Amino acid sequence: MYYFCYILSIFTNTVFISNLLLHIYYCQYVFDKYLFVCYTTYMDTLLQTLRHAGLTEPQALIYVALLQHGPLSPAQLAKQTGESRTNAYMLCDKLSTLGIALKVPGKKLLYEAAHPATLETLAEKRRKQLQRSERVVHENVSSLIDIYFESRDTPGVVTRFGKDGIEQVYQHILKDGHNQEYLQSPHDGAYMGEQFYQEFGKKRIAAGIKSRVISVADKKTLAAHTPQRETAEGISERTWLQEGEYTAPVEWVIQGSTVSAITFTEQPIVLTIHSSYIAESMRQLFELVRKSSK
Repeated sequence: MYYFCYILSIFTNTVFISNLLLHIYYCQYVFDKYLFVCYTTYMDTLLQTLRHAGLTEPQALIYVALLQHGPLSPAQLAKQTGESRTNAYMLCDKLSTLGIALKVPGKKLLYEAAHPATLETLAEKRRKQLQRSERVVHENVSSLIDIYFESRDTPGVVTRFGKDGIEQVYQHILKDGHNQEYLQSPHDGAYMGEQFYQEFGKKRIAAGIKSRVISVADKKTLAAHTPQRETAEGISERTWLQEGEYTAPVEWVIQGSTVSAITFTEQPIVLTIHSSYIAESMRQLFELVRKSSK
C-alpha cells in the first residue's frame, strides 16, 4: 500500500508540473503576442505620423531605424529595413536632402536621424506646396474641362459658386482667346466693382480678344462707358437697350463653344455650358436682340 501511494504521488506531481509548465508556456505566448501587437501598433503610429509629414513608407522606415539604432551605414539600414543596398543609398540621400537625416563626419559613410522637430518644418513645407498645387489646379481646371467636352458630342455643364466662380469664368475668357459676346447685367458693376472690369479689359486687349456687348442704357452705365473707356477695355461694339428692358441679375457670356450664365445674387452661381450647338444658338439670339435694338 505504501509503495502504491508513493508511485501515485509521483505521477500526480508529474501531471501537476506538466500542467504548470503548459500554463507558463501559454502565459509567455500570450504576453509575447501582446507585446508584438503593442509594438506593431506603436510602429504603425510612428509610420503614419511620418507619412503625414510627407515621407514615403520606405523613407519612414529608414528614419525610424536611424532613430532607434543611432548612426548607421546604408548597408546596415538595408539589413534593418529589408531594402536593397541601392535603395538604401538613394533613400538616405533623399532624407539628407529633406534635412531629416544627417551625414556623420568621418571616412565611413554613416547617417543619423535629425531631431524629430524638423518633421514639423517638413510638414509645413508640404502644406504650402499642396496649397500652391491646389491654386494651380484651381486656376487651370477650366482649360482641362474645355478639352474634355470638346472631344465629346454631348454637352456638359459646370457649376461654380461665389466670387471665385465668377473670377474663374473671366480667367477662362482670357485663356480661351476667342472673341466674345455678352449680355451685360445692370447688376455686375455693383457686385464685382468697376476696378475689376477695368483691369480685366486691359488684360482682354493684351490677349487680342474683341467683345461685342449688349447693355442697359441707364444713366450710370452710360456715364461710365465713354468712347475712351470702350477702346481701353477692348469693346469693339456696344448695343444699348432701353432702361428697364433687361433687369435680371444674370449676365450671359458667349465665347467659342461655351456659354456662361452668371447670377449676381447674394449667393452667386455660375453655370457654364460646353456645347457648340448651344453656343451657336445663343449667338444667333444675341444677333436678334442686337438688331432689334438698333
